[in-house]
Amino acid sequence: MNEIDKRLLDRFKTMEQRMGRMFRNMAVPRMTASVHTGCWEPAADVYETEEAIYVYVDTAGIDPEQLTVTAERKGVTVTGIRKIPEQARIRSIHQLEIDHGSFRRSLTFNVPVDVSAVTSVCRNGLLEIRMPKERAAPKVSVKVGS
Repeated sequence: MNEIDKRLLDRFKTMEQRMGRMFRNMAVPRMTASVHTGCWEPAADVYETEEAIYVYVDTAGIDPEQLTVTAERKGVTVTGIRKIPEQARIRSIHQLEIDHGSFRRSLTFNVPVDVSAVTSVCRNGLLEIRMPKERAAPKVSVKVGS
């Protein structure tokens, strides 16, 4: 890539960042916490191995006691609440980008999982959900009756 293309690409990246900030700052619910009544969705990553589906959900600032994980055969739903940190004597707010309030994140998979063996743990602001894949039933020979 030549120098002109690199500079142009850098300018587009900068413009994209600025536009994203501008749109986030224009959102009225972000500026007035008491108005925010809708659900938001935390970021999530999903990985698949031979044995299981792993789901990681960004839960920074959320009390693990406020999380609910509902596993289904072909998906998982995480719900909870992120509370606004209490601050004494706020004089003004300069920036609000972190979502607060109730959230819900549902993810679906192409492979069935064994819901009876699902585990979850929340560490360092990251919820990890391990969902073992459902084992295929062995092949069975069936005798044809007459």
